[in-house]
Amino acid sequence: MYHMTVYDEKGEVLFDEALKAKTDEEAKKEGYAWLTKHGHVTKPHRIFHTTGRLVAFKSHQLK
Repeated sequence: MYHMTVYDEKGEVLFDEALKAKTDEEAKKEGYAWLTKHGHVTKPHRIFHTTGRLVAFKSHQLK
């Protein structure tokens, strides 16, 4: 019931898939583990419940 989307600096989607988590905390843990494993922790991303509730968010950084 959770989903994560990760973007590059240009706004292109790098990852857009469901997470297997059952709680907000599990979703954050799973999402940040994936981000760390793939070297995307600093990339813009969002983790959200499929009802639309935002669980975690990192916006694009202006240069």
